[in-house]
Amino acid sequence: MLKAKIASITNDKATISFEDGQTLIVSTASIEGTPKAGADVACVLASLGSEDAGRTRLAQDLLNELLKA
Repeated sequence: MLKAKIASITNDKATISFEDGQTLIVSTASIEGTPKAGADVACVLASLGSEDAGRTRLAQDLLNELLKA
């Protein structure tokens, strides 16, 4: 899971900023929840056909974060 922030939103497009300085522009419709500038987001990248493995990885990462708290 890649942690990032929504840097800005313009015309239904969100600019996502990653910790290493890279950015990605996506449609706000592709972001679950209510996207707003400054919000933390998580990105999961998975090759086509391995989406289930990507969801499993996300679930494990979230569970590990909860157990730390």
